[in-house]
Formats: sequence, C-alpha cells, structure tokens
Amino acid sequence: MPKRIEKLTPEQEAQMAPWAKKWIEIGLRTGETDWDTFDKYMPICFKEAGLEYPKRVIRVSSPLVGALASSIAGRILNDGAVHGAVRGAVHGAVGDAVHGAVGDAVHGAVRGAVHGAVRGAVHGAVGDAVHGAVYGAKLNWHYWLGGQFWVGWYWYGSPAVVSFFTEVCGLELDKDIQERAEAYQKVCESVNHIWPNKDFVMVCARPSYIGRDARGRLHSEEGMAIRYPDGWGLYVLNGVRMEQELHEKIVGKKLSFAEIMALKNIEHRMIALKYMNFGELMRGAGGKLVDKSSAKGNELWLLDNKDIFPRSEYFLHYECPSTGREYSKCVEREWALLPDGNLSADKAQSQSHHFTLDEYLKLEIEA
Repeated sequence: MPKRIEKLTPEQEAQMAPWAKKWIEIGLRTGETDWDTFDKYMPICFKEAGLEYPKRVIRVSSPLVGALASSIAGRILNDGAVHGAVRGAVHGAVGDAVHGAVGDAVHGAVRGAVHGAVRGAVHGAVGDAVHGAVYGAKLNWHYWLGGQFWVGWYWYGSPAVVSFFTEVCGLELDKDIQERAEAYQKVCESVNHIWPNKDFVMVCARPSYIGRDARGRLHSEEGMAIRYPDGWGLYVLNGVRMEQELHEKIVGKKLSFAEIMALKNIEHRMIALKYMNFGELMRGAGGKLVDKSSAKGNELWLLDNKDIFPRSEYFLHYECPSTGREYSKCVEREWALLPDGNLSADKAQSQSHHFTLDEYLKLEIEA
C-alpha cells in the first residue's frame, strides 16, 4: 500500500464519480438515526483529543433545538475549547496527514470530482439552508462538529475525500491517523449534527424527509422541503427558503402582481412570478403586451396602474439561457425605443447588457 500518491490510475479516476455519488447519498440520508454507531465512535474522537468522554449524551430531534440548547450551555460553561480540541484531533490531524501524502495533480483532480461534487450536493444545496436558518437565531454555530452534511465539506479531512484515498487508492496512513479518520467518518455517517462540550455531547437525529428538485436544490410544493422528527423544518421552492404562509400563497397561486412587487426579497419575487405566470399577472393588473416579436423569447410589457406604481412602467420578461429560470425587470422606455419609434423587447434586453441591438441579435451563446 502506498504512503504517497502522485498520480491516479485510470481505474482510480473511473471511481471518482461513483464515489461522489455514494457519499452524496450518505450525506442526504433520512429516516432512522444510527445511534449505536455514534455511541461507539464518538468516545474515540474525545480520546484522540486527550479528553474524557462526558457521561451525558443528549439526543435532540432538530438542529434548531440542538444549537439553541448547546449554545446556551456553552456560553454558561464557556467550554468552546472542547469543540476545537476534538475537531483538531480528528478532522484536523487526518486532513494534515492526507495533505502531506497527496501530490498537487491528484489534489486538483479529486478536489473537483469528489470533494466538489459532494460538497455542492450535500452542504451547498441542503446543509447551507439548515445552517442559515439556525444562524439567523445568532447561535454559536461554530461549536458544531461534523455530521452528515459535513461528509464533503472541508477539503482534506472530509470523509468522502479521505475514504477515496484510503479505500480506492489504497493510501496507507499511520495507524493512529487511520483510527482518527475512521472515528470521524463513522460519526459523520451516523447522525445529522454534533455539539461536543466538556460536560455533555449533544447530537441531532437525521432528517425524516428531504425533498429536492431536478437540480438537487431543496424543494417541495407539498410542504416542508426538509423536515426533522420533531416537526421542525424549512419551506423551500427551488432552493429559495421562505415562511410557510408565503410558500402556501405561491404554490396556491394566491398572490396578485401588487403583492409580488411588494415582496422585499428578490428571490421570493422571482419564484412567485414563476409560479403565478407573469402574463396573467400583468393582464390582471391592467398591463399590456407591447412587443413579443423576439426570436429569443423576450417580452416587453407596459403597466399603467397608479395603484401599484406612481407612473407608467415597462417590464422586460425573459428566460435566463443558462438556468432556464424566468426573470422580469423594470426597464426605461428609452432602452426599448427603436429609431422608427417602435418599441422592442430585444432592444431593451441588449441595452440592459450593454450591447448594441445588432451585437445582441448575433449572439449564438448566452450565459
């Protein structure tokens, strides 16, 4: 077994995509939590940090409850150093060892194909939304240690990457480092979030449900896109988080154009416009389609409704060529004005991107 890897074999390269898929599935697991595995390997993480394992292990059913309780206790006990010591002993030490045993070329290949794929699908698409909701409560999120959303988060020390080098590439690590890697991998696989403290360890159950759209973003039209056993969760449409009331109004198509325009969050407006059908909204508000002659699918609308806007406004409605998402934005009338006095949606679009109309019409690839 090699103690250093400078180059991947074709067989190892072929395993990168399947390995990433395997770890994405692990990171997005729902259902029963593997408490037994956690109870077996979490004490090893403390031992490797030179710390006595607490007698109290507190299981919680959502990250909000865990973060709130752990944050309060952590501030009272002032034991944030425990988190740092455990993290350094398992994730940090393993990461340093792997870093020193892998060449730059291998580093780049695996970072993109394995680490990047797992991190984006698990932490970026799902974990970030959960963390963002809890961060909003101004809790000590930095006391968290691992869990399923971290299987591909940090580079060298992440279980997805370490296991690729050891199990696929056969990298031989020192016995002590391998034990640390195994312990951290097992606890990350088994539970959702972990908060290590001096007097207790708090650990969160897996989600009971995770819903995603075709692009892997959190999404559900039926209810919460991610839900935990105690009922806490998030309402999300195409990766955009919102409150339950707004979610129900958007999915139920119960928003008027004026109500959508009053939404402060531009992402909420974008999702609402997508669900509500922009043309129907405009007609309902008294809008008029001024130009739809575009071969690129652009539309120019005029809305003259003083109950919504103090003056007449022109709206450009279009589809993003790289994402397929529909957008609408206000444009100045002069942007759409042609030399012959007619109005053009394409002219408005070209002006908004600082092209001449001819330059814009000649574009073959848009992003």
